[in-house]
Amino acid sequence: MGVAEPLQNLPRSAALGKEHKKIAIKQVDAFTEVPLTGNPAGVVVNAAGLTDQQMQTIAREMSVSETAFILPATLPGADLRVRWFTPVTEVSLCGHATIGSFHALSEEGMYGMKGPGSYSFNIETKSGMLPVVVEKTLNDTEIFFGLIVPEFVRAAQYKLDLMRILNVPLEEFDSRLPIVVAEDLFVPIRRLHTIFAMKPNFFALSQLLTNRKLRGVCVFTTETIERRSAVHSRFFAPNVGINEDPVTGSANGPLGVYLFEQGQVEPVGDMVTLIGEQGDVIGRKGRVIIQLTIKGTQVMSVRIGGRAVTTLDGEMIIP
Repeated sequence: MGVAEPLQNLPRSAALGKEHKKIAIKQVDAFTEVPLTGNPAGVVVNAAGLTDQQMQTIAREMSVSETAFILPATLPGADLRVRWFTPVTEVSLCGHATIGSFHALSEEGMYGMKGPGSYSFNIETKSGMLPVVVEKTLNDTEIFFGLIVPEFVRAAQYKLDLMRILNVPLEEFDSRLPIVVAEDLFVPIRRLHTIFAMKPNFFALSQLLTNRKLRGVCVFTTETIERRSAVHSRFFAPNVGINEDPVTGSANGPLGVYLFEQGQVEPVGDMVTLIGEQGDVIGRKGRVIIQLTIKGTQVMSVRIGGRAVTTLDGEMIIP
C-alpha cells in the first residue's frame, strides 16, 4: 500500500488543482450595524466570468439564505447587474442581499462610490430594473430601493386556520385591524409578548401557504421594543424552505403601506417614514427603514432601506 504525500509538501498547483481559481467574497449582515445580527448575505463584488453552476456552488458553500453576484450590465440604461442565488436555486429578487451588495460595493469604493455623497443606480435584475440609492457619509452608509405598492385583499377566512397553525388564542388577534393578503398574509397580533412566544406548526403552515399559492405569513404588532419603531414583526415561509426569515425587507415595505392605510401612522407633508423591528426573538435583531410618498389617502410609492456591516471579507477557492 502506498503512502500519501502530505498536502503541504505538494506543489501549490497540485494542492489547489490547476483549474482552481480564487474569488473575493464577503458576508454582510443587512438591516443592522451590529455584527452577527440582522440578515446575512453573501456578496461576490466581481462575478464577471463565473458560470451559473459556479454561482450556485458558491451560494451552496456560503450557506446563507441568499448570495448576490455583481456583474456588468447587459441592458441599456442599467449601471450594473445583480443575480441572487439561494443554496439551491436562483431567485429574481432579494431585499437584504441588495442592501448587503451595495454596502460591500460602497465599502470597496466601487462604481464611483469613493467618498461621501448620494449615488443612484439602475440595477438590471431578473425581476426588472431596480432603482437603488446609496447615501454615504464619512461615518455610515444607508441603502434604499423601491418596491411595488401592494394591493391588499381582506382575508378574515384565514383566522381560524391561523389560530390553530400559529398556536395563538383567538383573543390575541388584534380585532382593530384586518387580516389581509397580497403576496403574503399579514396577521395583526395584539401584544409583543404573543409575537415572541409564538411557535408555529411549520408543516401545517407550509401546506396552507402552498395550497393558497402564497409566499409567507407576516405576523406583526404595533407594540414595539423601541419607542422610535412603529411595528414589530416575524416572517415565516416554510413552503420555500425558510421557517423564519431574520429580517424581511420585502414584507416590511408592504407592512408600512398597510399601517398607513389603516390609520396607524401619520404622514409629515407628503411623506411617511417609519421603522420596522424584526429578528429580535431569534437573536438577529434588525431594523428596516420604510418610506412612503403620499397623495391624499393614496400611497404613490414605497421604498425600504437600512444599514449593513461586513462580517467576513476574504477569498474562496472554486473549481
